Amino acid sequence: MSKKLNAIIPDETWEALEQIANEEMRTKSQMAAILLGEAIAARRTKKSKSQKPEKAEE
Repeated sequence: MSKKLNAIIPDETWEALEQIANEEMRTKSQMAAILLGEAIAARRTKKSKSQKPEKAEE
């Protein structure tokens, strides 16, 4: 099930969201959900890479 989120974002971010949404012919809500999902995936990838043990130098 989907959830709703209310957020206050800076004007510059709102304008960027609006532009990207228009380019992809999506609503701002749809685009925000997509971008949020991408950001979470990128953060998880970055975090998992930083937690991997370094190989010992030979």
